[in-house]
Amino acid sequence: MKTIKNLMPKLLAMLLAVSLLPAFALAEAPSLEESDWVTFLLICNEGMNNDKGNAGNTLMAVSMNEATGAIRLLPFTWDTFVDYEGYDVPQKLDMPYRNNGPEEAAKVFNANFGLNIERYMSLNYLNLASLIDAYNGVTVDVSRAERNALNGMVGSKKNQLQAQVGTGLLSQAIVDMLAQEYYLTEFGPETHLNGLQAVGFGWLQYDSVYNCCEREVEVIANLFHSVGTTIAEKVLLYSGDEKPKDAEGRRVINVDDITEEDYEFLRQQMAPIFQMAYHNLTEDDIRAISVALVKTAYKAARQGYNIFDNVKYMILPLEAKNEYDIVAGAQGHLVDKEANKKAILDFLFAED
Repeated sequence: MKTIKNLMPKLLAMLLAVSLLPAFALAEAPSLEESDWVTFLLICNEGMNNDKGNAGNTLMAVSMNEATGAIRLLPFTWDTFVDYEGYDVPQKLDMPYRNNGPEEAAKVFNANFGLNIERYMSLNYLNLASLIDAYNGVTVDVSRAERNALNGMVGSKKNQLQAQVGTGLLSQAIVDMLAQEYYLTEFGPETHLNGLQAVGFGWLQYDSVYNCCEREVEVIANLFHSVGTTIAEKVLLYSGDEKPKDAEGRRVINVDDITEEDYEFLRQQMAPIFQMAYHNLTEDDIRAISVALVKTAYKAARQGYNIFDNVKYMILPLEAKNEYDIVAGAQGHLVDKEANKKAILDFLFAED
C-alpha cells in the first residue's frame, strides 16, 4: 500500500467532509471525562443530501488526542454485512444511512460492535469537495490507472450535476464552476487534487473496495495536513515562557495556555469544517477537535516532521481482504463482531 506521506493528512473531510463519537458506555472505552480522546463518526455520501437517502460511501471513526495531538482514522468498508433490526438477513453497512441518515448509521454500527458512539459529521460529496477547496486541495499519490479511472468518474459526476439543472436544484453557473478544470493530466506521488478530484479519487472502486478505503483515508489524512498548514500560515505557536519576538504578521499562541480570544481565532480558521457538515458536535467537542489539531501541527513543526506522521489508520473489518460471502444474493463480508470490536477499541485509543 502507498505510504501517506510517511504516513500520516483537508478537512471535509469536509474533514470534509468531515464526516464520527465520544462517550462509550463500555468500561474499556474511555469517555470524554476520563481521557483526552475525542471520537466521532465521519460519514460522506455520494448524493446531494447530508442526512439520508444516498449511499454512505464513507463511514470512518476518527479519534483525536488533545494532549498528544495523535489522530486515528478507522474506515469500515461499506460492503461489511451487519445485523439490522427490521431485516431478516444481514445488510451492508451503508444501508442504515440510506434509510435514515447518520443517526441510524451510528445506531446500527454501535449495536453491531457493542459501542456507544454518539457524535457524527456527515457530508455530501459537493460539500466535501468545497471543504477540500477551502483548504487549497490535497496532494496524494496517484497512479496512471487511478488517474484514468478518476477522469472517468469525475466526468460522470459532471453529467449527474448537469441533470440537476433541469430540476432547478442547481444552476448552470454552479455546474460549470464545479466542473471547471476537473480533468487530471498529472499523476505520481505528489499529485495535487482539487475538491471534486479528491472526492472522486477517494471513491474509486475499480480495483477493490479495500483499495477504495485506502484512497479515502489518504484524502482525509491529507485534508488534516492542509488544515494544519493553513493554521501554520496564520498562527505562530509556541510552548513555555519565551514568547517569539518576530511573528511575521501571524497571531502568537501559547499551546500551553490557549485563551478564549486565541480559541475564537482558531475557531474561525476551522469554521468551514463545521459549517459544511451536518453534525451533532457540541461546542466543547469542536473545541477539543480544534485544540487537538493545533497541538498536532505544533508538535510536528517543533520536531521537524510532517503532520502526516502523527496520523495513523487501520481499515476494518478484519475480514476486509477475505473472499466475499453471499447473503441473499448480495456479496459482502460476514464478520466476527467481538474480534472487530476489540480491534476498534485497541486502535482508536492506543497510547503509543
